[in-house]
Amino acid sequence: MALSTAVDPSVVARVLGIETKYEQFGPAGTAFLPQRVAVIAQGNDAETYSTTKRTVFSSKEVGDVEGYGSPAHLIVDQLLPVNGDGVAPIPIDLYPLPNEAGGAAAAGDITPVLGTVVDAEYQVKIGEIASAAFTVTTTDTVATIVTKMTAAVNGVLKMPMVATDSTTVLDLDCKWKGVTGNDLVIEVDGPTTSGVTWTITQPTGGLVNPTVDAALAQIGNIWETIIVNGLDIADSTALNTYQATGAARWGALVRKPFVVFTGTTEATAATAYAISDARSTDLVNVFCPEPGSNDIPFLVAARTAARAAKQANVNPPVDYGGLKLTGLTPGADGDQWNFSARDAAVKAGHSTVEVIDGVTEIADLVTCYHPSGEEPPAYRYVVDIQKLMTTIYNFDNTFGAAEWKSAPLVPDAEPTRNPAARKPKDAVTAAANIVTNLALDAVLVRAADTIPLIRAEIDPSNPKRLNLYVPVYLSGNTNVKSVTIAFAFNFGG
Repeated sequence: MALSTAVDPSVVARVLGIETKYEQFGPAGTAFLPQRVAVIAQGNDAETYSTTKRTVFSSKEVGDVEGYGSPAHLIVDQLLPVNGDGVAPIPIDLYPLPNEAGGAAAAGDITPVLGTVVDAEYQVKIGEIASAAFTVTTTDTVATIVTKMTAAVNGVLKMPMVATDSTTVLDLDCKWKGVTGNDLVIEVDGPTTSGVTWTITQPTGGLVNPTVDAALAQIGNIWETIIVNGLDIADSTALNTYQATGAARWGALVRKPFVVFTGTTEATAATAYAISDARSTDLVNVFCPEPGSNDIPFLVAARTAARAAKQANVNPPVDYGGLKLTGLTPGADGDQWNFSARDAAVKAGHSTVEVIDGVTEIADLVTCYHPSGEEPPAYRYVVDIQKLMTTIYNFDNTFGAAEWKSAPLVPDAEPTRNPAARKPKDAVTAAANIVTNLALDAVLVRAADTIPLIRAEIDPSNPKRLNLYVPVYLSGNTNVKSVTIAFAFNFGG
């Protein structure tokens, strides 16, 4: 075969032809799996919107379509905040969930109670989302205050509840139907010595979450690496569907697994990890905690996903410990889990956080997976799943490329002059290159032990089938550090 095909072989007249084409010389380096975040969440009940998935580029875009203050809008706002501290340029796909016709929206209320009033300024907070400020003066009546509060709440688009002026009571109704509205926490933030107290009824009555089946059915042949679940941790129907669908995505013919992040603000560790402990074979669901916080749980999941996706996109073998969940408001110090509780949580398949200098930080990010008798659990750590995803992605890139799709397959000892032909030993070489590069990037280790064990053969029963076996060792992480400092006294003389 000619070394150059710039000029057609049939040409005989004098001519100079020069072409350029890109070729990769030598073994290719590691290709890190490009992250892609999916959001499965509801819009506002007052809006009419399609439930067809689409890629979104701003929270405003979602607010304009699915409604401001909806779970879909608030999650994307957490993933793409205006300060730029989000996942961009990682793509975000929105899978809008409907509001079930038979559902109900959670509702709560606030009643001002007047004593000896002095002038003061306040804000209503719902799920730590603040209203505009409003003032209370010495001449205000309860009705006047309620009117001011109504305007303050409804004046902020991202507030998750709608305020109604009921003269002596501020009624608050969740903007979407379902159980997740019951997780909202209402507060009035302001001075406690101004002569006004607030009687608050926390949201209740939210009923019937939508199902996620139709959303998951739309994923198709793309790699959504992390899904943010807009529903609550107690929705076992949704969790089971995520688990079944996500486990199937590990299949050899799909090979595009994902993990699903669900938020929780449960303060009692044992109560939180009781749910994960009952899901010991679940390698898909990841529970993201912020103990005792008044943040909306699905926003805890979104913030955790923002940090994990960004890290996995640039350096997937690095774990997530110490990544700061800025934008969230930690719970009280007394609600934070001590080391014993965190250790028990991880062993029961529940992620953990720590509050350092007033900021929540990821400690351990794990799936629910912890089958009895399997130690260590193979699919416990999200970072290890990302390492496996990266390994799959690199093998897919190599053996899914054009030169391997339909190449003639000949035995190792068979002479051939066809440059398109491939032999089992070529597959071994290609696999060894992948393993070498993944080891150089610390995704894998012990490449020298792995490469001699790689095997390839033409299938004994099918001449068009290549069988390839590659054992790999995942790298570890510095999660646990054990240091012993020995000391002695210095005596004179």
